[in-house]
Amino acid sequence: MRQLHSKSSDQTFWVSYADLMAGLLFVFILLIGAIIIKYVYAQSDLSAIKTDLDAQKKALVMSEEELAQKKRDVARISDKLIASEQKTLELTTLQARLQEELSKLKSDVILSEESLLAARALLAEKGKALEENDAKLELSAKEIESLKRLLLEVENERDESKGALMVTQNELSNTSNTLKLKQGELALLSQKLLDTSTAHQRLVEDLNITKVRIKNLTGIRIKVVQELKSKLGQKINIDPNSGAIRLPSGILFDVGSYELKPEAKKQLKETLQPYLEVLLNDADIRDNIDHIMIEGHTDSDGSYMNNLDLSQKRAYAVMAFIYSWDESKNALLQRYISAIGRSYSDRIFKNGLEDKNASRRIEIKFSLSNKKAIQEIETFLERKE
Repeated sequence: MRQLHSKSSDQTFWVSYADLMAGLLFVFILLIGAIIIKYVYAQSDLSAIKTDLDAQKKALVMSEEELAQKKRDVARISDKLIASEQKTLELTTLQARLQEELSKLKSDVILSEESLLAARALLAEKGKALEENDAKLELSAKEIESLKRLLLEVENERDESKGALMVTQNELSNTSNTLKLKQGELALLSQKLLDTSTAHQRLVEDLNITKVRIKNLTGIRIKVVQELKSKLGQKINIDPNSGAIRLPSGILFDVGSYELKPEAKKQLKETLQPYLEVLLNDADIRDNIDHIMIEGHTDSDGSYMNNLDLSQKRAYAVMAFIYSWDESKNALLQRYISAIGRSYSDRIFKNGLEDKNASRRIEIKFSLSNKKAIQEIETFLERKE
């Protein structure tokens, strides 16, 4: 009986042990499955982030190409304006030449009128001679024959004078018609010259306005950099060209960690809060901001992918810290601020060697929107067409 009880206890123990092992095996399988699923999701997220980064780079390249094309169009318009000015000069020269021709035609008309008066005077003289000859009809036959011949000559001369007068009148009529045509052509040319000058002036004014507005875009970046220097003072170095700031990772994070050091949070807030206030609180500046980027950078120690993951997590940690200041401003931050890891793709070199301490950093930079400038150029080109 005691042996039977002992065997029953052994069987119960082994059955319990087998159930326990089966449970542990099931838990282990679930854990392995969870790890695999998490790894797959992480890889998908990395691929999506990389795809977004490539798309942003392509969009930036396309924007730069479009801006270069617009600059070439502006240069071509300037060339056309110069050609228009030359054409205007040619039209002015043609107008002066037409005025000279008109003066000559008027002189010719005056000379024709003088010839007509001379012909009339000659005709009057011949008429008087004819009257004198009529008075001498009672003269001798020879005198009569002589008078007939003289009369015939006078009549011939009169006919010739009449023919010359008709020719002169025809020439005067043709000259008047030509003068009217020239005056019409001169009026058309003057109107065309006025229209061309008006269009040219309008194009010059539009071009000057567009140039001023494009120049203002550069002035906005200078204004932002000056405001940042005024706010931050000597606390941190600001790039004078781009307005970007660099924060050493050694101050913010422990080696290999992406959690902000507690003692670094106060200094980070004192630096970033006035920086973001300059960019986002002033409506004139904010309207010209395209986006604000938080970039994480590492040195070349370790693999590229591990450093990419670390740099991205550090950038996210800084962005999360900014979001924790004031939840009421999160909507504004979401519109402008983004974070990205760059691994060691943008290292810093000194004397040809990598400066690893300087390469491990967090950069905050902003980019200006060039949409308004491009719209101004497109509007100007549409007017020209």
